[in-house]
Amino acid sequence: MSASSSERARARYQNAAVAEGYDSWRYETARGKRRNRRDLAAIGRALDEAGRRGAPVRSALDLPCGTARLAPFFAERGIHAWGADVSLEMLRVARRKSPADFPVFQGNAEAIPFADRSCDAVFAIRFLFHLDRESRLRVLTEARRVSRRWLVLDVRHRYNAKWVGWRIRHVLRLLPNVQHRFSRAGLEEELSAAGLRLCGIYPSRRSFGWASDKWTVLAERSDA
Repeated sequence: MSASSSERARARYQNAAVAEGYDSWRYETARGKRRNRRDLAAIGRALDEAGRRGAPVRSALDLPCGTARLAPFFAERGIHAWGADVSLEMLRVARRKSPADFPVFQGNAEAIPFADRSCDAVFAIRFLFHLDRESRLRVLTEARRVSRRWLVLDVRHRYNAKWVGWRIRHVLRLLPNVQHRFSRAGLEEELSAAGLRLCGIYPSRRSFGWASDKWTVLAERSDA
């Protein structure tokens, strides 16, 4: 049996060389810096919306935290945050790069060692697209348990040029399978199945949205 995408991702990020070089090839090139700025701006818009709804985020769990990319962002926002990741190799980099007030620990997203409603928000960035639906639902349900109200996520959607190209190639039998991408209705349905509701969608590109397949999403507990 072939490995699932989540198993492949887990194996990749548990490689010490990959962990050490992760920031340099993903976020420290000119293109990576632009992408990171767009991503952080979208996350910021989601947090602004949470504040407008009367429940600003003051504490958060970043899962998986990777190399602690979000730690400076949390500090700028005055958010007390923790980071967790299943990969010890990524955590070693995170401990070296993150400030002392961003504690990190090894943890599984399907069994978070936090009590119910432990923090204002759980962040799951660059993670859910590695998972199949059943795994995503388990992660979303567990994140809901730990959060008092908010989840900040990113997902891949189908309203973009890449998806259209995939569909055309699939119809022409040039591409055997089309990767899963969310429609808005599909996203709302999956969040609802995990006891959540959609509060806002923030494209990583505010203009030329067709050029990117990423949405940052603000969701809240359906019992909030």
